[in-house]
Amino acid sequence: MKIDRLLGILMMIINNEKITARELSEYFQVSVRTIQRDIDTLSMAGIPVYSEVGKKGGYQLLSEYKLDKNFLKTDEAKVLNNLLESLQKAVPYTEIKSVYNKFSMLLPSDSEDHKIVFKLSPLIKNKRYKENLDIITKARDGYHKIYIQYIDANFQESDRIICPYTMVMMGSTWYIYGYCELREDFRMFKLSRMISCKLLECEFEIKETSKPLPWENNLESGRPTTKIKLEIDKSLQAKLPDYIDYENCRIEGDKIIVHLNFTVDEWLYSFLLGLVPYVKIIEPSWLREEFISRLNLSIEKNKL
Repeated sequence: MKIDRLLGILMMIINNEKITARELSEYFQVSVRTIQRDIDTLSMAGIPVYSEVGKKGGYQLLSEYKLDKNFLKTDEAKVLNNLLESLQKAVPYTEIKSVYNKFSMLLPSDSEDHKIVFKLSPLIKNKRYKENLDIITKARDGYHKIYIQYIDANFQESDRIICPYTMVMMGSTWYIYGYCELREDFRMFKLSRMISCKLLECEFEIKETSKPLPWENNLESGRPTTKIKLEIDKSLQAKLPDYIDYENCRIEGDKIIVHLNFTVDEWLYSFLLGLVPYVKIIEPSWLREEFISRLNLSIEKNKL
């Protein structure tokens, strides 16, 4: 696209003292005449590009304008570049790859930096996962509906037709935010729960979304929560901060007393099972009884 090429040309001129039309045409695989027209477009947009003729000629910016490229310190630019590099590997989205390539032009060739490392691709090598993400990206950009087979939190399978509006990454998990025709409302769909995804020919019109958007509330579901008190062996002290705010924990001797306010669902039971045999549910009693019942059921199923 021309706008992408214009941005790329501007970045290359900013990053070089001087660059020729031939060098730009070879890099962008277009004619010299096309580059000259692009330079005219940049000039009309108020960007002070001027040219010098002769063997040492080429395009460059006025020195006062070049100072703007220093709005980022080198270390700050390296952090952004590392993030963009990881993001373009985790997301099959051409715009992100394009931004990464253009931003990389602004850094010197010896800009490799490992002070901060980002790893954002937990499932991207999974073929089905990547194919679904590709389809959703195309559907969102072309305003096409998609048909999905989806598994909800209770492992119930359903068929949905959705209008994909936004792709949301929370932590290392991808969600799709869109209008669900089955529910006749906007919903968040976890990409890892999609069994299959198919691009449909029918297009959709943008509907007004409700505010605030789900990710602005950290995907809070609005479901009722329960106050929970746990007693956990101190041997798990190093593990707990990965899941629980330390402000909710209090050390008493060789135990850690934890106060939570969670929705009681399958995620909570899975979390508690991951703490066995180092956890005791103090309150509420009904949660403790249900947890014991699940443990006994598991024991019975695993008896020889």
